[in-house]
Amino acid sequence: MSNLEFKKIDNDHWYMHFKLPDEIISYLWDCVHDAEKANIGHRNRLAGNISRSLEMKDDKNIMIDTVFANLFNGDLKEIFIRKIETTFNQVYTRDQSFGKPANPFLGPLWVNFQKKHEFNPLHDHGGMFSFVIWMKIPYEWENEKELPWVKGSNSETTVGNFILVDRSMTNHVFFMNKNIEGHCVFFPSNFFHMVYPFYTSDEERVSISGNIYFELEQ
Repeated sequence: MSNLEFKKIDNDHWYMHFKLPDEIISYLWDCVHDAEKANIGHRNRLAGNISRSLEMKDDKNIMIDTVFANLFNGDLKEIFIRKIETTFNQVYTRDQSFGKPANPFLGPLWVNFQKKHEFNPLHDHGGMFSFVIWMKIPYEWENEKELPWVKGSNSETTVGNFILVDRSMTNHVFFMNKNIEGHCVFFPSNFFHMVYPFYTSDEERVSISGNIYFELEQ
């Protein structure tokens, strides 16, 4: 999968938003189904009020060897070293020139099945980088914002959406609808983020999350 094309959606120097190739999304759906069969709960480690969250495995190490490698060897490395150097240096404390090799590895990986009215409150993650992949969005934000208690309020842009808060305390809104399925966003793990509840569908919203850490070579 190393030669797959990653379609860049947005690059604002704080995060990287891109569409994953269909081949990777198909593989990740297999991982989701395997997680459902294993049925190992992740809710005790989850920040959110979500009724079903499961541990998930990436046996082929796609998120490191293909996705992260593709990004980090290009735009991601330049962006994160340049724009959040202080954060990045926390990993390379023994060599501020970044001369010492460091190996990325995938930490906890999980899949959330979010139901109507459920939400993930403002929180951050461990590790150096975190990511979210939207696998299934069973509603349209455009319909959510027309609900009587939403329409005309200051919350029109948040209902049902994913919000990322960068170091300058600026909110970045990711609008949820079927067009964002298969998209991924990478961001520094210490950035706060949250998922607002949705109301217009009885189906589950499916998303994958994980963290990437670095281990310095001895």
